[in-house]
Amino acid sequence: MVRSRDYLTIGELVENLVPAHPDLTISKVRFLEDEGLVTPERTAGGYRKFSTSDVARVDLILRLQKEHFLPLAVIREKLKDLDKGKVSDELRPMVTRPEAVAMPFEAGDAVPLESVPAALGFPASFVRELAEFGLVTIGKGERGEELPRSDVQIAHTCWDMRAYGIDPRHLRTYVTGAEREAALFEQLLMPGYRHRTPETRQKLLESLTDLMRLTDELRRDLAKRAVAQTFEDVV
Repeated sequence: MVRSRDYLTIGELVENLVPAHPDLTISKVRFLEDEGLVTPERTAGGYRKFSTSDVARVDLILRLQKEHFLPLAVIREKLKDLDKGKVSDELRPMVTRPEAVAMPFEAGDAVPLESVPAALGFPASFVRELAEFGLVTIGKGERGEELPRSDVQIAHTCWDMRAYGIDPRHLRTYVTGAEREAALFEQLLMPGYRHRTPETRQKLLESLTDLMRLTDELRRDLAKRAVAQTFEDVV
């Protein structure tokens, strides 16, 4: 039977997640809601309405408990960061999985520049400085200038790097490197995916994901080698 609604009841949510989390119960979902970790909408009659992003959020919470042994207090702080678009190292592999793409921090709206200080925790002037060096883009929306959701994590990372005296002007080289890498991927992959069928699009996505993983590993290992040579008395 096909549902005509775009949400799940609490029972349907449990039914969907039990294969991955056999000990999940309706009571546990209610507990997570009482703790403020998930906030489903309600129908006019007061019944919970769990969206796709709510389901992904519950799944993420349960995996953080089971796979990383994190207490709810720590999970709550990590979710606050996620809601601001900041993805920690522990969460990055989880939120980039296909079943997590509907999470609010992935699919949310752009952030108006005037809301950046309250929403993201750094000044709007910093976003403008990043845009000056090509690290992020500033778009135009109904609410004026805004930072695209896809650039939020970049801005967070650049802000954190300031603790080491690294300013946006120092990071232009990463933009150049990323552009060259994207051009290489296009040269390698596009000839084989001229016909855009759902199957070829999926294969292209898988190839890109694997290439990005391999290049990340290569970049990291080369950096480790260079650092070891530079700081040979320390590393």
